[in-house]
Amino acid sequence: MFEPRLNQAQILEYTKGRMGISAVPGSGKTHTLSYLASQLILTGDLENDQEILIVTLVNSAVDNFTTRISGFVRAAGLLDNVGYRVRTLHGLAHDIILERPDLAGLSSQFTIVDEVESDRMIEQITTAYNRLHPELAEFLLKTSVDLAQVNRSRNGWPQLITTLNQNFISQAKDLQAEPEDILRKIEHYQCSDVLLEMGVEVYQQYQRGLRYRNALDFSDLIRLAYRVLESDPAFLERLRYRWPYVLEDEAQDSSSIQEKMLRLLVGAEGNWVRVGDPNQAIYETFTTANPRFLRNFLKEEGVRSMSLPHSGRSNISILNLANNLIEWTRNHHPVSDLRDSLDVPFIEPTPQGDPQPNPIDHPHAIYIRNANTTPDEEIRIVVENIKRWLPQNPDKTLAVLCPIGWYGEKVADALHKAEIPMVELLKSSQSTRKIASIVEKVLLAIANPNDAGNNSEAIKQILKVGINEDDQVEEVNRLTTAIRKCNRMEEFYYPVPGREWSTGLELPDASEALLERLDDLRQKFIRWHLATSLPIDQLILTVAQDLFTSPAELALAHKFALLLEFSADLHPEYLLPDFASELAEISGNIRKFNGFSDEELRFNPDDHKGEVFVSTYHKAKGLEWDRVYLMSVNNYDFPSAQEFDNYIGEKWFIREDFNPHAEVLDRLTGLLTNNAQLITAPPGAATRQARLDYASERLRLLFVGITRARQSLVITWNTGSRKNEPQRMALPLEALYAYWSSSNEPA
Repeated sequence: MFEPRLNQAQILEYTKGRMGISAVPGSGKTHTLSYLASQLILTGDLENDQEILIVTLVNSAVDNFTTRISGFVRAAGLLDNVGYRVRTLHGLAHDIILERPDLAGLSSQFTIVDEVESDRMIEQITTAYNRLHPELAEFLLKTSVDLAQVNRSRNGWPQLITTLNQNFISQAKDLQAEPEDILRKIEHYQCSDVLLEMGVEVYQQYQRGLRYRNALDFSDLIRLAYRVLESDPAFLERLRYRWPYVLEDEAQDSSSIQEKMLRLLVGAEGNWVRVGDPNQAIYETFTTANPRFLRNFLKEEGVRSMSLPHSGRSNISILNLANNLIEWTRNHHPVSDLRDSLDVPFIEPTPQGDPQPNPIDHPHAIYIRNANTTPDEEIRIVVENIKRWLPQNPDKTLAVLCPIGWYGEKVADALHKAEIPMVELLKSSQSTRKIASIVEKVLLAIANPNDAGNNSEAIKQILKVGINEDDQVEEVNRLTTAIRKCNRMEEFYYPVPGREWSTGLELPDASEALLERLDDLRQKFIRWHLATSLPIDQLILTVAQDLFTSPAELALAHKFALLLEFSADLHPEYLLPDFASELAEISGNIRKFNGFSDEELRFNPDDHKGEVFVSTYHKAKGLEWDRVYLMSVNNYDFPSAQEFDNYIGEKWFIREDFNPHAEVLDRLTGLLTNNAQLITAPPGAATRQARLDYASERLRLLFVGITRARQSLVITWNTGSRKNEPQRMALPLEALYAYWSSSNEPA
């Protein structure tokens, strides 16, 4: 049974009206909100056709709420799944549109395109636009930059422009604007801007594509649901009757249109409980989401403002460190505009005798490493530390959190090489990246059979599959090194009659079994050479049938085939190396790609004791571990609006002090809200504000990272990859280090 502490019990006294709850990390907000829902089901005098509506942010939270409420309701002797409905905001919007698609301008057979398909459509339109508008590159690129070089770089020009258009469309839809609305505003204000012109044209073509398919994207759902609610007062009143109570979780991440939809659904006299933590608002960059919506709600007249300040998640040392970050930010941050990035209440430990007590504190709960290390050195040090710690703590959970995905992938690779058990939640899983890498290397090899380097690399990756012993790995390395030195690869694949394929190769001593595997693989390559005239999707499936046996691997290869088929339609000029580059973005963890492995399914840390969880800070939100490593806390990944800071959103090839995403989205917002100050702002003004917004969000992200740890926390940083411009310890980490050092000095 749930035993509420005093603050939780006060919230559970709620019977009607509006209530806002500021809940610190680990305060038991999900448990409290679930118990409140079950109480309202039992005592809220609901009619048979009425429900408590619980709205949250992500699907995993839906499952969590459903499980908890069901347990409480069953314990009271009632049927579960009756009297309540748990939905994500997008799921709720979909329910509303389904009932009245006509009011949304849709037929009853509409479909929803997922993020992958939406991104593909925008990429295709953007690529075509780019070809016809060379002035775009002239406007944005530094004069010293060669466009061909930028096109080849990781996260280069094509991806930047595609992402810009994705953000433009998402922002326009959040502001409830169709392309025609934006065009009218541009004409009214006589606003000339090449980025606006591109955004509107891509948006127009994208919407035509959706209408042709009778489809919506995720950004459409909430704005169209709002339109439906506005258009039919009678339908709105029926929904208000059906859901007399609305309980909203993660309200700190609410956007303007999301809040408008819920306000309309609740009504002026409705019952609305909003729960969230403004200090955990970490999804605001280039969106209309903002923690101010929750903060303002807490101050509204008629709203009962409550807090859940007690947390039983972490020990006292970790709570004190998190509180010190709040205190330093609010009172000592050198940039006054950033001092409201973190808010009170401070986190309080649970009272004595509490049913949810804090873990026992100890002298080594926190370690902050203050030393200049390269990224590779930082990874090596952390991996070595984990290798010592894990065997001594087999019953504990552990996580390594990185600010960006590609760095997490490097950590995952290092853990794998150290034979440390691991699960990960990055843009793609290690098993997905491994299959992508093999297929990528095969494409490069069969594209040029005479290239000994590419062929030996592909052969090495394939032969190493399933091999773990050091001597076997070394044997494969020696064999493929000999192939790399081959001057006439055509004789390896197609020896003249009377000669063996191994003639001319200085093959080292190798087992007969390995040589048989190599000869079998050589025959497969010959078959793939003959298949290169096939369409790329058929070629991928041909290679996959020869290489993979498990259903998951074959299904993954089929997804790769569909992806590259789309790329072939988009880029008719593509050759095999170009398709290999697409797979390299997946194997390099640059592009998000969902596979089928166990590590990509729903994750519960307590199911993985004795293993290392690798993820980004963002994906760790809502989770907790006994021991947490926070990596790369430098002034690039956590800038503080200082002159010496660099920003991940400002690409090296874009002209100085100009963030195209920030500039065009600010101009768009100005047009749609009739804000003359934003419309006429000089170039660079939005970029400077974006730096402040990003630095503010990164302070909250660091707070989220700290509060994932239960018993011990290790924080490290690195000097980055630019040798001529090394990074330094992030400014907030400097403050935390000073606090930690002073509190850990010997008496």
